[in-house]
Amino acid sequence: MFKRLFQYVAEYKGRLWLIIILGLLGVGFEVAKPLPIKLVIDNVLSSQPLPGIITYFFGNNSAITENKHYLLYACVALMVLLSVCSVIITLFVFNLTVRLAQGLVFNLMIDFFSKLQRMSLSFYSRNKVGDLLQRMSGDVFVVYFLVAQIILPALISLVSLAAMFYIMMKIDLVLAIVAFSVIPVLAITLAFFAKPMNDTTTVQYKTQGLFSAFLQQSLSSMKIIQAFGRESFMHQKLKTHAEAFSNAFIMANKVSMTFNQLSFLITGIASAVLVLLGAFRGLNGTMSVGDLFIFLGYLTALYGPVNSLTTAIGAAVAIGARGKRVFDILDSDEVVKEKHNAITATDTKGAIEFRDVSFGYIDEDEVRNPVLHNISFKVSPGQVIALVGPTGTGKTSIISLLARFYDPWKGEILMDGVDIADLKLHSLRENISLVLQEPFIFPMTIGENIAFGNPDASFEEIVEAAKGAQAHEFISKLPNGYETSISEAGASLSGGEKQRISIARAFLKKAPILILDEPTSAVDAQTEAKIFKALAKFSKGKTVFLISHRLSTLKHADQIITIQNGIIVEMGTHDALIKKGLLYADLYKYHHFN
Repeated sequence: MFKRLFQYVAEYKGRLWLIIILGLLGVGFEVAKPLPIKLVIDNVLSSQPLPGIITYFFGNNSAITENKHYLLYACVALMVLLSVCSVIITLFVFNLTVRLAQGLVFNLMIDFFSKLQRMSLSFYSRNKVGDLLQRMSGDVFVVYFLVAQIILPALISLVSLAAMFYIMMKIDLVLAIVAFSVIPVLAITLAFFAKPMNDTTTVQYKTQGLFSAFLQQSLSSMKIIQAFGRESFMHQKLKTHAEAFSNAFIMANKVSMTFNQLSFLITGIASAVLVLLGAFRGLNGTMSVGDLFIFLGYLTALYGPVNSLTTAIGAAVAIGARGKRVFDILDSDEVVKEKHNAITATDTKGAIEFRDVSFGYIDEDEVRNPVLHNISFKVSPGQVIALVGPTGTGKTSIISLLARFYDPWKGEILMDGVDIADLKLHSLRENISLVLQEPFIFPMTIGENIAFGNPDASFEEIVEAAKGAQAHEFISKLPNGYETSISEAGASLSGGEKQRISIARAFLKKAPILILDEPTSAVDAQTEAKIFKALAKFSKGKTVFLISHRLSTLKHADQIITIQNGIIVEMGTHDALIKKGLLYADLYKYHHFN
């Protein structure tokens, strides 16, 4: 999984190297900070011989080497310079790191969203939208944490430790070894805590995803909850999800905090031991006061990088759990696959043929539930085809297969004699205009909603489509007309208004194949009649698939296909099927009587 994340980082390796180089420069400034203090203690306040590097650069007879006041001023100026340079480098590195990490998040988020758009609808029937939102808006930040909390802190900490060890070794090899002996102890502690941290973090983000999914479902169905007076029930369910998430969060943080505190305890004990040994050496005269001070300064600074390393490793465990949630989706094969040699549909006429097609759905437990059995029929260009049958017999499944929202389990679907599996998905769907049972309205203006399938359409074309869908009248009465912004999911519109906008959108796309799935279920009979009258104009020369339980609207279809239990039981014109006196005739009589 980390290898996959590093592939995203590799795209920015130039900027990453710049950050690393600047970060190492910053380490140099930090490591050098105690050196001026050593000079003040040993060479200004005492009369220890000057370090060779000072005499090498300034000579034995310069003002700095001869006059303690000048040496003091130089040490103070160096301290200020080192601090200023360190702050500038830190700010610069931080800014570059944030920009780089956000670029990584952006790329991963785009890839994640692109994969979601390629997923078949069966994937969405088994995965909660709220959980997917959590993965996309939260878990994709693993690449940010990989750079900002693991790669750079770990690398800078390792270099800092190496530099400190070298200087401490020059002062006292034994004490340096004792100081660094804490690292294997911390490694053993980490090995003990790695699995508990991974397990609890995995549970935490899983319950967080379920909690987000519940909130999304509840907010989107608030009208139903209030209508049925189920607020108390949903409140209780919220408490259950919130408690599960809270308990998982507490457990994950408890394990992580225990590991961190044990790490601090280990480093604290080691610091106390080193202070004791260093003090004895100072009392014995084997270490100058300045050397003791610089050693203790590095000793204090030593455990910053050590703790930074342990924190980075702990973050790597959490990132592993979150990264898996992202790559579980990116690696999923639940997509409607496009062949590498797929072709583009050109000059589509609209001839459709189903050849022995069988299909069904797979539930969350991977159980196959057949819906359609050996469906075969042909449609000539420009024909109007009505799909009729009781609820749940597979009518919507047929048009979903035609648009390749799913692939059939068996059989072929041809458009103008070409298997739609051989066509590029975009090319196929470009030739299909669709009105779904539940019209979806985007949170944008009404004009933008109508032009969603044909963004280059002129305003006049948008108005013409709206008039055909009997939507122009109510749109004109709105404060801003076609520029009126619609709230999320079209909450500010009635069901009939949303349906008419959806129909106008389909009319405007001007695709050679038009699919209408219960397009007028939310409008009155008079409006419905006007819409179907306009349909004759907008569908001229197009192949139309029409699903409706109002059988009176299907009388003029060129062919009516009656489906029962996923099987075609009869096909023909309205008059022919009425004469047969079978299922269609029974359904029509029932509808007509009611």
